[in-house]
Amino acid sequence: MQEYTIQRSNRRCHVSDREFVPGESYYSALIAQGSSLLRQDFSDEIWERNRPGGVVGWWVSTVPQKRLGRPKPAPVHVLLAALEVLLEDPLKGELTYLLTLLLIRRRVLSEPIGLQLNSEEEPMDSSLLHLTHGGSNREFVVPICQPEVRRMESLQQELDQLLFSEA
Repeated sequence: MQEYTIQRSNRRCHVSDREFVPGESYYSALIAQGSSLLRQDFSDEIWERNRPGGVVGWWVSTVPQKRLGRPKPAPVHVLLAALEVLLEDPLKGELTYLLTLLLIRRRVLSEPIGLQLNSEEEPMDSSLLHLTHGGSNREFVVPICQPEVRRMESLQQELDQLLFSEA
């Protein structure tokens, strides 16, 4: 018995190159091409008018509807990249600080191990957080910026946009 590898659907009509929409039915066909099988997807209207030759088998599928569920948390590397961008914008100090606190709480960022001061060194600025990402050893210096109470709701919305993506 011979095994064939069939590629997944790209959810586009092979003839019109139109993307199928959620809930739409389409036809998938396996077409003999030499000693291999090629998958091609067709919209209903094109399949009914002009079926391709050399079809070995076919089936009907439906594009799944988008599920409205809980948002997925953004991956750590995305949050760290967002933090780097926010650190460059002095107008985003409150949001930067809140994201940093969240990354500390999730144990993504921490104080560097062995951060000891010699008597000859200057004391560290207490208005800055000196943090490290353990996985990459990247260092972050984040200004402490207490958010204003009147801005909490808008900051929460901005933070939610950074933290979550739609499912």
